[in-house]
Amino acid sequence: MKKKRGAVLPALVAVIALMVVLAVSLSMYEAGKARTAAVHPFGDVDKSDRVDLGVWIGKIDPAAQAVSVEVTARPHGVYADRLGFFAGDAILYTSGMKSEPITIKAGEPISAAEVKIAMSGTFTDYPFDKYEAVLAFDMISGDKHVPVAAAVSSGDTFFAVSEAPEAVDSQIDGVDLTLHATRSTPSLVFALFIMVLMLAIAIAAAVATYYLVDGRRGLIFPACSMMGALLFALIPLRNAVPSAPPIGSIIDFASFFIAEGIISAALVGSILIGYRIEVVKEREETAQEASAVPPSEPNPVDDLLDRQPVPVGIGSGQP
Repeated sequence: MKKKRGAVLPALVAVIALMVVLAVSLSMYEAGKARTAAVHPFGDVDKSDRVDLGVWIGKIDPAAQAVSVEVTARPHGVYADRLGFFAGDAILYTSGMKSEPITIKAGEPISAAEVKIAMSGTFTDYPFDKYEAVLAFDMISGDKHVPVAAAVSSGDTFFAVSEAPEAVDSQIDGVDLTLHATRSTPSLVFALFIMVLMLAIAIAAAVATYYLVDGRRGLIFPACSMMGALLFALIPLRNAVPSAPPIGSIIDFASFFIAEGIISAALVGSILIGYRIEVVKEREETAQEASAVPPSEPNPVDDLLDRQPVPVGIGSGQP
């Protein structure tokens, strides 16, 4: 009965631990899903005569130091005609990298316009890199500024984006925002997991080398092959992290370079020390063979003499 209870308890603990890990993982998924679906309004949202801008952040590119944003416009009140299009020509000025404004014709359907916004940040801080970008929108119809409201949402799952309004002149009906982008929780957890995994693999190679050297086992070619495979397997493992950070990032100095150095030293050291051990073993075996004296072979003449009868002489006491 005690044995059954002892076997059930570890299984129960394992099931509970698995359920906890699964719950935490699913909660992270739900948090990321809610963040992607969230829409944050800014600007003159209380005015009935305004233009609503839909600002959708499609991709944050740390390598290009740019944010790809899609902008749509929808007029309300006096700025809209009976079909919902713009009642008059309008020009939308943005903080995009290109200076050309977005021109909107009266009575024409409005399509989404892609705008690239410059951002600042250090890519080599990966996976703890942070970025900032300024989104500014001003619309003019005729010779007057148009009240603008913006609804900002993000579709880049690799980053967690937050917005903060900039202090602007109250006389200007525009929207100025500062975007703050950091690595999303799933991306950060995955990057940290890869870093820990690379260090763990390096420790495993070091333990295998200690086992070979301390036990004076010589050259064990399966162990050397394993360490050589680990040495080259870390390269695609490191490149599997999201956003493909450049060489020289924090992930390299904190784990990749260290792991590669340990495995390289383990591989070279196990081969050189194993070679010396093999040489010493061969010398000892040769010396033992040379010092061993082979048994002497019997002489047939001596054997024949031993078999002849001894002659009986006078005075031997024999009759």
